[in-house]
Amino acid sequence: MSVRNGLLALLASSPRHGYELKKELEERTGSLWELNVGQVYTTLSRLERDGLVVEVDGAHPSSGPQDQRQYALTDAGRQVVREWFAGPRSRPSPDRDELVIKLTIAAGLDGSAGLGVDLDEVIDAQRVVTTEELQRYTRLKAAAAPDDVARLFALDAVTAQIEAELRWLDQCQQRFGQHVHDQQRHGQLRGRGAPHATTGTTNRRGKGRR
Repeated sequence: MSVRNGLLALLASSPRHGYELKKELEERTGSLWELNVGQVYTTLSRLERDGLVVEVDGAHPSSGPQDQRQYALTDAGRQVVREWFAGPRSRPSPDRDELVIKLTIAAGLDGSAGLGVDLDEVIDAQRVVTTEELQRYTRLKAAAAPDDVARLFALDAVTAQIEAELRWLDQCQQRFGQHVHDQQRHGQLRGRGAPHATTGTTNRRGKGRR
């Protein structure tokens, strides 16, 4: 829906070709999310089918190449854009994040798996990569022009998500360390690989950020 509505919103100001829409949408979002030009034209075809955009009369023959066709917003399309801006976004169901799946499975592994997984090491390795990503986007923010508000919006969103992931990794490590400690204290630890996860848990928390 975001690409669909983004294209409609850009057409609100003036008619455009598909490639122009692709380029402008990427620029407006700070060039963080590249669009496949085929996706743009497929979306435009669906919008035209739904009566939300129309090919500009006389711009190019409808039988010509798609990159020569110019599209304009219809009244119905303009109403969709108004409703999009007026309506707050409801948070969708969480994506199947590979990192979340990896850590949740690692936390439940026992010695019988024979994998020798050290949860601390898994988290620390991810923290290094995530910290590098944060540094890269921080540099991009510093290099952005102060008046390029759209790009800064996008970069702020990405850096906020990365910072949240770093905090979550810290929480996972702390929570699992406490879990292992509690099991050891109650004598309930039976052959789990968890003792490795407790090694230096407190001292290593957040070390990737330094």
